Amino acid sequence: MTRDDAGSGALSTETLVGAWLLVGWTIEYPATARVTQPFGPQPQGLLVYTGDGRMSAVMQRPDRPALSRADVHAVSDAEKAAAFSSYLHYAGRWHVDDGCVIHDVDCAMNPNLLGTRQARRASLRGDVLELVAEEALQAPGHVRLHRIVWRRATRAGSRDRRC
Repeated sequence: MTRDDAGSGALSTETLVGAWLLVGWTIEYPATARVTQPFGPQPQGLLVYTGDGRMSAVMQRPDRPALSRADVHAVSDAEKAAAFSSYLHYAGRWHVDDGCVIHDVDCAMNPNLLGTRQARRASLRGDVLELVAEEALQAPGHVRLHRIVWRRATRAGSRDRRC
């Protein structure tokens, strides 16, 4: 892992414990230099690392429309699909290992994440945490990079955004 520029030493379990607010999520396609923002320029999210090795991550578009009915089972499949595609959540166990934060997924909105190990290269600079994950694409040799930036949450009642 990279060293904390604030001079507090190497990134460790102890330096990550707490709550983090989402600053940005970009997906970079190195083969074409294309960059996307899946949840727009100001996504919302919360990442929590507990001292006993549990974690939870949630991200969403800030402009998600309300469903047309209070009962989620009474709305159209199109509304459900739109809600699903504008929100991400998973939770499980976590640990630091050789330059990465490892998330072992136990619960997830997307069932394809269940039981997976999500490795993120991590760097911490002051109160900003950057996690980078490389995802292989179907075309041989092609990848995309998820770059997710978090800011340490401050005490309740401060200027933190929702989530």
